[in-house]
Amino acid sequence: MKKLMSLILTITVALAMAVPAMAADTIKVGVPLAMTGAYTDTGDNYWKGIKIAIDEINASGGLLGKQLEPVRFDTQEFAPERVMQGADYLCGKMKVDSVHAGWAGWGQDVRAYGKYTAPFFADDGSQSAVDVFNQDPEKYSNIYQLTDTDINQASSMFRVLMALPYEYPNKKVAIITADDAWGTGVGETLAKNFKKEGWKVALHEEVPYGTREWGPILTRIRKAKPAIIHLEIVSAQEVITFFRQFMESPTKSILSYGYSIVPREVVQTMGTEADGIIGEVPTAMPTPVAPTPEAQAWVENFKKIWGHQPQAGSWAAYSGVKAWAAAVEAVGDAKDHAAVCKYISTKGYKGETGWWKWDKSNVMRAGGDVPIGHYQVQGGELVTIFTDPPVKPYKDFKFQTPRWCK
Repeated sequence: MKKLMSLILTITVALAMAVPAMAADTIKVGVPLAMTGAYTDTGDNYWKGIKIAIDEINASGGLLGKQLEPVRFDTQEFAPERVMQGADYLCGKMKVDSVHAGWAGWGQDVRAYGKYTAPFFADDGSQSAVDVFNQDPEKYSNIYQLTDTDINQASSMFRVLMALPYEYPNKKVAIITADDAWGTGVGETLAKNFKKEGWKVALHEEVPYGTREWGPILTRIRKAKPAIIHLEIVSAQEVITFFRQFMESPTKSILSYGYSIVPREVVQTMGTEADGIIGEVPTAMPTPVAPTPEAQAWVENFKKIWGHQPQAGSWAAYSGVKAWAAAVEAVGDAKDHAAVCKYISTKGYKGETGWWKWDKSNVMRAGGDVPIGHYQVQGGELVTIFTDPPVKPYKDFKFQTPRWCK
């Protein structure tokens, strides 16, 4: 009996010691994304890219011989206190060694994750977030933006609208945006660009998320008959309902959806009904034909796993994970956050289309190997028709005049 009790005690102690040992064999990766609320669809886009990257690394033997363990947190609608809770939970409690957030706010995320040292990758596209970084670059040196700012993206939208092989019937534009920092930044930048080129801004409205009834705004649009309508609300149901109510009595207006074309639910719900709408995707993976064999292989793999083409955010978030992993491999220690960040900042990362290089504000500026992609819905899917900067047609894909403009 004594021998049996001794054996049981030995096994119990061994099992107790094995639990922390097993935990030490993983590297925790924080994933704060919108899982509920208005930005859920966009959060899902990011998660698909992040998951592919983690699965690839784990399938190839892990990172420094350890498996990556994603730890998720629902950021909901990016209220500052919610973003801070995410940072405290992931970095403070769970001790993650990197954070891959996708779209995470407009500066509150920089403050929240800048309190810690783990590399933080965001896809904010927000000048306000960059402004926070620039207040103290040393303090926020672990913050990396995966895309250019709202100001530069809006200017790109304008340049492509002016480059379309289409004769506008007038020089009037209607601009409708969400009342968040992203929508406001895009709307104001577009209005300035149009006015500078002699266009009249016939309507400039900011609306709350959840808007489903567009009658009053559409009445004003139908009276003005603008040549361009730009809608910037990154939530599927708002832009779907706008389109369907617009089509009840359409004006001959190019529908520019900007980043609103991003949520997969938009084209998934409308299919060919949406043919003709144009939009843009920053740090874009051009589709349906990618620019390099490596990029094409990535697109095909994404489609095989998820059953559809990659949307905005998927490739950017995937690339953030891979850039961090490459830096960890080079440094040799996932917990040496300072060395990992220094490697990312100075060496960059070579991805499927070429080099990702962060500037002095740790922003991945558009251009070169990672341009802004401008798309049109054709055949129920997003087709790249231009890349920018510089503005140039993409391969042999052509802009098609929307049926309501003929």
